[in-house]
Amino acid sequence: MASNTQTTPSHAAPNTSASIAARGNEITGLDIFRPTTEVITNERVMELMSQMHADIPSSGEDNPYGTYLDSIGSKKIEHFLRAGYAFESANYTLVPHVSVQEQVQEVANAVSYLFQHAENLGFDADRIVLMGHSSGAHVAALLGTDTTYLAKAGVEIDKIKGVITLDASNFNCAAEILDSPGPVADNMLAGLGSDLAHLRDMSPTYHAQAPNARGFLLLQVQRQGDIRQAVEFEAALLAAGTEVEMRVVEGESFEGHIAMLLRLGDDKYAATAVVDEWLAKHVLIE
Repeated sequence: MASNTQTTPSHAAPNTSASIAARGNEITGLDIFRPTTEVITNERVMELMSQMHADIPSSGEDNPYGTYLDSIGSKKIEHFLRAGYAFESANYTLVPHVSVQEQVQEVANAVSYLFQHAENLGFDADRIVLMGHSSGAHVAALLGTDTTYLAKAGVEIDKIKGVITLDASNFNCAAEILDSPGPVADNMLAGLGSDLAHLRDMSPTYHAQAPNARGFLLLQVQRQGDIRQAVEFEAALLAAGTEVEMRVVEGESFEGHIAMLLRLGDDKYAATAVVDEWLAKHVLIE
């Protein structure tokens, strides 16, 4: 997500607009969302999704395009476009087809693409913020702390204006085994293995010494183990002189975790105002 140099809050898309995604030609899985007043029929949705090589819905009434974006949380896209931000979504290949390191590098490459093409795409490269939910939050936190991935993609880490993590896990991967026993820990072990040195290397907390992205917002729901990890991560960032804010919002367990994905962007959801205030402070839309 970045500040849009063409759309300001006073000229944002009207409430009736939908969000159209255009797949970047040079990076697989990079969707660039733009406001539109076009009437989005089911036929148009199918056409757009076909262009993006996505799964085409087999039936259904005419629906806003956002109906088919629940995996990334459609409410936030519309919300941030209306507020005058550019919004890009970087997808990545899933384990076991690639390693987690390769996933992070895929996103780093997409971020590099955005920096290289910011002028043509119409947003300010000096105000790019990375945001992710769940495993995507883990990826965003790694990109904001471990310089390896962005450096390989040709981007200096301090060019990242900020990182927003939405109910992240794995700030400390080894601790996650104890904090989230059962399916969560099993999935983490399947993706990252059990080698402690490797788990440490994939833990943002252990990379939080400077340089880092310029600011962090850590949003968590009521999942105590992950809250504890977020507190540790916050302390490590503060020790490095990095600006960070941590907030715990409504919602418990897996239900709260999914609510943050689906409800961010809803004005009645507390986390929406928290993110808006943080962005206003750190990104400063003009």
